[in-house]
Amino acid sequence: MRKKKTKFVIPDIYDILLAMIGVSLCGIGVGFANCAVLGLDSIGILYDGIRNVLGFSSDMLGVASFIVSGILIVFLFFAARKYVSLGTLIHTIAYGSFVTVGMIIYNAIISDNIMFIRILFCVIGYLLLYVGIGIYIAIDIGVDAFTGIVLYLADITHIEMKYVKIAFDIALLIIGAILGGTLGVASFVTMIVAGPLINLFSKQFQKLYFKFKLKNMKNRKDKNKANKSK
Repeated sequence: MRKKKTKFVIPDIYDILLAMIGVSLCGIGVGFANCAVLGLDSIGILYDGIRNVLGFSSDMLGVASFIVSGILIVFLFFAARKYVSLGTLIHTIAYGSFVTVGMIIYNAIISDNIMFIRILFCVIGYLLLYVGIGIYIAIDIGVDAFTGIVLYLADITHIEMKYVKIAFDIALLIIGAILGGTLGVASFVTMIVAGPLINLFSKQFQKLYFKFKLKNMKNRKDKNKANKSK
């Protein structure tokens, strides 16, 4: 018997739009955190370390993220193709651009290097990041390249994903710091609060989106019935 080929499912327009909103919040949030210079999260530190090694300026963090994510997607495409989807490509292509947008917004608003302002924008940045991730999880359109790598490692090691994720984040933090990434107080705080906040936001968005989907499906059925009755 021939194995059935996995069909590439194209998400509807609502999923794609929400994916763009989610990734835009993620990118802008990281852009804020990068400009605040109080420490990046584990993935951000790796991006910043690679940026530093490549000799890019600090405002080219988005470019570094695109390069790293692109390499990871190519690897996943050959090693674990099931984790590469339209959502993965949307995240990779758009994320870096929105990181740059976040830094432009920060520099346009902030002119004084006041600690309170830096802390405020750092907090806002990480909240935007976690809300964006929550949206991405809720619509279930696919995973970003790093999450794909975590899932792949969990598959081949047969270790629970949550433990693989912890070890992976620590490894990224160490590697990124060694390469010259921005390590600070916020880096360690995010390791504690990221999981609970992302879980909270994703559950809330899942509830809202599920209600929206049901309402949308009902409206479509009512519209189809109305058209048939004409």
